[in-house]
Formats: sequence, C-alpha cells, structure tokens
Amino acid sequence: MKTRILTLASAAAILSAGVLWHGGLQADALGTPKVAIVDVTGVLENSKKHQAWKDKMEKQQQQMKEEMNTLRSELESLEQQLRLLRRGSEDYTKYSRQYVEKKAIFEARNAFYEDKVTNEMQSWTEELYRTLLLAIDRIAQEKGIDLVLAKEQLDLPAPSLRDFMLTIKTKKVLYNNPKLDITAEVLAALDKEK
Repeated sequence: MKTRILTLASAAAILSAGVLWHGGLQADALGTPKVAIVDVTGVLENSKKHQAWKDKMEKQQQQMKEEMNTLRSELESLEQQLRLLRRGSEDYTKYSRQYVEKKAIFEARNAFYEDKVTNEMQSWTEELYRTLLLAIDRIAQEKGIDLVLAKEQLDLPAPSLRDFMLTIKTKKVLYNNPKLDITAEVLAALDKEK
C-alpha cells in the first residue's frame, strides 16, 4: 500500500513538473506582450466621418423641427378658433374634429421622428464602431501589438452621481504610459476609411 501511494505521489510530482516546465516554455515563446491604448470615445467623437454624419443629422433634425413647429402652430390656431365658438355648434364640432385629428398626427409624427433619430444614431454608431475595430486590428498587426485596451476619459465634475459611478465601474485603464497610446493613429486610419 505504501509503495502504491509513493508511486502515485512520484507520478503526480513528475506530471506537475512537466506541466510547469511546458507552461514555462509557452511563456518564453510568447515573450513580453506589446500593449497599446486607444481612447475609443475620443476617436468616435472626433472622427471626420462622425462629424459629417452629425452635420447631416442636424440638417434632418432641423427639417423635422420645422415640420413639427408648423403642425404645432396649426394646432394652436385650431385651439384658438375653438375657444371663440359655442360648444355644441356645428362649427365647434367641425373644428374640434380637425383639432383632434391634427393632434393625433402631431403626436404620431413626433414619436416617429424620435424613434427614427434613435435608430439612425444606433445604426451609425454600430457601423462606426465596427470600422474602428477594423482600423485598430490593422494598426495592431502592422505594429506587432498583442493587446489593445480601451481608455475612457473621466470628465470631472460629472453631470450626475449616476454618470460618475457608471464611469468608475466601467473605467478599466487607470494609468498608461503615453508612449502606448495609438489613438491618433487609429483616428487617422478611421478617417482614411471609405
């Protein structure tokens, strides 16, 4: 029995030594990994592509706002006409119906535009982010970088405690040597993309 235990213990020791030795070989083969940092938010906000899209969206939003203002003034006009009329009269019923229909159109169009803007913003941000990841991948491969970390800036004072706590919980890079930052290169590469 003692012989078996001694044999098993010896086998376990030899196996453990082999695993440790093999792991050491793998670590030596990889060497010290090259790491880089990218300010993702900065790249997304400062890219020429994003600025062009933002300008286009602002024009669309201005057109939507003008349309909504026109509808709002039509509603106000109908409301003023209703105030001048006697309840129950034929004209009152006619203008009341027009007012209710116009108000329903106003509310539906407002909800539609809000959804449209939200969906377009999400779609654009996802597309830009995918392009950003491709640019980071290409630069990392060209420079022989093994790992790229995202660095987010913490703006103080924060607009709210909730925003501040969210930033603290999601901020992963607390310090980096500026030499590791490839944000400018990634921004330039993203702006070159078509």
